[in-house]
Amino acid sequence: MWFRDLIDKIKNFFEHRFSRGLNFQRRRRRFKIKELQTIAINVGIIVLVVLLSFLLVFTFFTSVKMAGVSMKPTIEDNTNLLINRGSYLIFKPSHNHIVAFESLSNEQDTTYVKRIVGVPGDKITIKSGRLYVNGEKYDDVADTEAITYKGIVESELTLGNDEYFVLGDNRNNSEDSRYPSIGVISKEQIKGKVWFKTSFGDFGIVN
Repeated sequence: MWFRDLIDKIKNFFEHRFSRGLNFQRRRRRFKIKELQTIAINVGIIVLVVLLSFLLVFTFFTSVKMAGVSMKPTIEDNTNLLINRGSYLIFKPSHNHIVAFESLSNEQDTTYVKRIVGVPGDKITIKSGRLYVNGEKYDDVADTEAITYKGIVESELTLGNDEYFVLGDNRNNSEDSRYPSIGVISKEQIKGKVWFKTSFGDFGIVN
């Protein structure tokens, strides 16, 4: 009798130990599956964010290189610039925005970079070396020199419904709206708003 009881106790002991081992293996397997699911979800989110970022950049942004010194000291020659192509799908071009645009008389497919100083309805003129908009001396963002060339605004010019007047910050070394070769520009000509410099050693927001 005692021998049978001993056998039963030994049998129960091993069955209990084996059962606990199986439960531990199951719990560890379930833990690994949940851990792998969490990792997979996080990786999926990262991949999705990266893909959306690239999509937004290629859809709404493009790059252009500044050619010449017409925007000094704000933008130096050969500076790489990031252009926001989607900005004017929502908002209108405004005073002091720096924009990239193409000239209607442009035969070389050159992109110009200038600052908007006049918007539709504005009256533009240059007097005594200074720019006047709507009869008032223009409050320039850039620190500009006295303007020596008046061009088409020697007499007051009133901008039409879709006309913008642009100048380079380097006023005495800039081919811009004062010149018949460029003249006033339309919103359709504007490729986007210049907002970021991406050149090595010259990196940051454009004001």
